[in-house]
Amino acid sequence: MNLRDLSLKVRVHARDFNHTIFRQSDITMFLNEGIDRFAQVFPELLEIPYFAFETDVVQIIPKKYAHLLANYAVSRLFAQDERQYEATTQMNEFEIKLNELKSQVESGEVVFLDSAGVAISNSTAFDYVTDVYFSSIPTEEV
Repeated sequence: MNLRDLSLKVRVHARDFNHTIFRQSDITMFLNEGIDRFAQVFPELLEIPYFAFETDVVQIIPKKYAHLLANYAVSRLFAQDERQYEATTQMNEFEIKLNELKSQVESGEVVFLDSAGVAISNSTAFDYVTDVYFSSIPTEEV
């Protein structure tokens, strides 16, 4: 899916058939914001390029989930237009599907591929807390 296709999908969801309600610059901005949201959940997607031209294609995100960017953008447009119920509905759909994708990635069902078809792994180290108090208790035999 390229920027033109996603923009049309956004306009259909937003019922902006005459291209008069929402500006293209806002749609592009919110699609790019959706990319940032994907990168928050999947650190391995931090390298996804933003949309700049109509022919720019969604990269790395599986084709089955690329439409979620449109849901995110529609939600943000509705929120901007103070249509809160519709904004919440679209954002809920986005977050539910994003969570579904996360569980599929964690279970190994979905693998992110770069433009060369090579699997992208999450090389981010896990941050965890150790219990220093109990692990450093000297053990003396009495």
